[in-house]
Amino acid sequence: MRVNAKITKIIDKPDSSIKAFASVTLDGYFAVHGVKVCDGEKGLFISMPSTSYTSNGETKYRDTFHPITKGAREALTQAVLDKYDEALSQTQDEGIEIQDIPEDEEECEELDEPEPEISM
Repeated sequence: MRVNAKITKIIDKPDSSIKAFASVTLDGYFAVHGVKVCDGEKGLFISMPSTSYTSNGETKYRDTFHPITKGAREALTQAVLDKYDEALSQTQDEGIEIQDIPEDEEECEELDEPEPEISM
């Protein structure tokens, strides 16, 4: 699987766990927008695009896209984080201004989800 990532926005807000937004293409056939680069207790990770819903008065989030296998998740994560590192280097080298995050964007949430099994 070919995974191509592009950082669409870098966030400069020290108290936010969201550090950037990315778009990803998969094998040149599918595009995924709204992937977040987040900084958590264990370091950088990516958060998939999600929608929110309320359950028993509590706001929860459900991914609208996510990799099925561990290998696909690792490939996606590596592609996005590599591009994030490149984008940070470029902004430092060229003095590019980093954007603030909009107030209505939700924070990143680290999820420990079990890997779903593939059946065909």
